[in-house]
Amino acid sequence: MKHLLKTAVVGLALLAGPVAADDWPTKGINLTVAYGAGGTTDSTARVLASLLERELDTSVTVINKPGGGGSVAAGLASAQRADGYNLFTYVTGAAVISPHRQDLPYDPLEDFTFVSQYGAWNLGIVVPDDAPYQTFEELLAYAKENPGEISYSISGTGTPQHLTMVRLGKELGIDWKPVAFKGGAAAVTALMGDHVDIMAGATEWLPQVRSGEFKLIAMLTGEPMEEFPDVPTLKDLGYDMEAPSILGIAGPKGIPDEVRDRLDDAIAKAAESEELKAIFDKIAMKLTYRDSEAFEQNVRENYEVQGEIIRAAGLGK
Repeated sequence: MKHLLKTAVVGLALLAGPVAADDWPTKGINLTVAYGAGGTTDSTARVLASLLERELDTSVTVINKPGGGGSVAAGLASAQRADGYNLFTYVTGAAVISPHRQDLPYDPLEDFTFVSQYGAWNLGIVVPDDAPYQTFEELLAYAKENPGEISYSISGTGTPQHLTMVRLGKELGIDWKPVAFKGGAAAVTALMGDHVDIMAGATEWLPQVRSGEFKLIAMLTGEPMEEFPDVPTLKDLGYDMEAPSILGIAGPKGIPDEVRDRLDDAIAKAAESEELKAIFDKIAMKLTYRDSEAFEQNVRENYEVQGEIIRAAGLGK
């Protein structure tokens, strides 16, 4: 049924005729964001949308469709018309993690037009300032002594931080419980309200770390943060793993090359803007531009690497 639906959608797109780049856009663009409002992905996407509006001289409407570590947004996008008016934020979980762990209504490498990568996250583990563990090793010791008691908030199942925490638990014999939310803002709120014990996620936790309410004890991504150079990465701590991090813009397979190139050019200009740099600095993300070819290559390479890791860890579907 899934393939019949996709065939029908493609057929309708073909009947509509080709899209000429010099005539495009003639109407507003929809940008589906893979996480809920108020988080890092949403914040950067809204600034990007405003810059694309200026560059392309049309409206760009942001639509939040959280769920499944980004796979809900990707699944919706795979069945939309490939005319350049339907775009989405293609994120790590949806692109290179979830497809190895569950059956999804899309092929992560073949069902999309890759436009541009524009960002990457800093991912870390934070704990309350009054927690009985104030270092990563103290957290591990506590979790081993109290199996099943530690719960951690995440911004959706199938996210890089979720996979990394599952791998850590499996490799170190730790029984801790993920609690998934529809975005990082909600995951922070859960920790603030003592509904979970720790959080593994992107820098939605930054204000609380800066204020001293939370403490950042380990980085899940591969490099230390510039603002917190003394916080160790997992590799610094002796654990040979890191969470992948990809944030880009894609659309349904079949967007005409000329239209894709116009979008890519517009995103490249946005990546040079002070507005986008400012929001990335504010929320401590990495402004990481890759053109359509390099973005696709990055996804394909990470897809292979993460697939091997997931299968080796016994976490595949």
